[in-house]
Amino acid sequence: MKTASALVQSALKVFNLRLVRRNRFDNLCSVLDGRIAGAGWLVRDTPAWHEPVCGEPGVNLALRDLIRPGDTCFDVGAFDGALAQVMSRAVGPRGTVCAFEANPGMLAKLTNNCTANALNNVHLVHAAVWHTTGEWVTLLVPPGVPAAATVTGRVPADTTERAIPTLALDDYAARYGLVPNVGTMDIEGAAADALAGFRNTLARHKPHLVLEQRTHEIRALDLVRELGYEVFDCGSYEDVRRASDFPAGSSVRNVVCIHRDRLGETAYANRRPRRVVREFAGSELLRAGAYELVLRLPAGRYVAEIDVTADADSTLAYEVSHDRALRGKWYVVAWWFLANARDLPFHLPRETTVTLKFEKIEGPGAVRLEKLRLFAVDGVAPTPGLGEVV
Repeated sequence: MKTASALVQSALKVFNLRLVRRNRFDNLCSVLDGRIAGAGWLVRDTPAWHEPVCGEPGVNLALRDLIRPGDTCFDVGAFDGALAQVMSRAVGPRGTVCAFEANPGMLAKLTNNCTANALNNVHLVHAAVWHTTGEWVTLLVPPGVPAAATVTGRVPADTTERAIPTLALDDYAARYGLVPNVGTMDIEGAAADALAGFRNTLARHKPHLVLEQRTHEIRALDLVRELGYEVFDCGSYEDVRRASDFPAGSSVRNVVCIHRDRLGETAYANRRPRRVVREFAGSELLRAGAYELVLRLPAGRYVAEIDVTADADSTLAYEVSHDRALRGKWYVVAWWFLANARDLPFHLPRETTVTLKFEKIEGPGAVRLEKLRLFAVDGVAPTPGLGEVV
């Protein structure tokens, strides 16, 4: 016999609704996974495959600019599969995404997320991408922070250690006859070693790259620039030639690397330095505890950059919406946000109304937005798609 709860759930299912119990952690995970519509107890039961990915807006935008239907893509450091989902949708049914993840603690979640989102064109590979194949490296996983698992650098003494087999991307590409058009790397400072094992493919085929880069150590950027690549920051759209070109005080940034021989075939062929469009004082934008700006803007690429005062332990949210949907969002602790995530890029395919919103989600102390500056990045012209890839 069905319980009362089961009967209620059955009745709601008729209307494509479900009753859920949510705590703060659930809500945080929902936002990180792009399920922003799921706040509250009674939610629309949206299929997993239809939910947008809104995190890391600069990287998301770059992938949509660069990937074409039918492409082969490499996602190195796939973690929970959020970017693999974006890449899977962009390459379409005739494309392939190879997702590499070294941390065995993430494999179940990565596999489940790919299954739940019907990512049938994603091939999962458990290995540490390195400069050689067939060796073993020690994976260091800080306690409670699987996203910071690394095979380089110093970590706390209580870090869990695991031995992981290595794989060079040149060997993988040659064995399976795969030529990637786009590759991402988010491997906690190990990109230089991974790119050393990818050098032949980079030199011969010149794939586009999107790299997470630690701003104080740019061996990876030196390697790709030596091979003829041009590099710019995903968030600011400023060129990067040396460590001092990154925003002052930042520790981690994402960069786009395009070989100069292929620049003309990308959306960035005519990219020009960003220019200030509008500037607002935070006091102009304060609305009932949150800061909100609504603007009508012409088509084009934009970056909305803010200056914020906040307690380091607060959790902050910064988002952009247009055409009735959330398009990009940062939802992170303030100490990281203030250094690395104050810029939010977005693209408008047509003239439309844009909403920018910033607020404190939780944490000590007051949060104050001092200034918002809106930049236009002229000359960025992505190829229009047959609809929108979310």
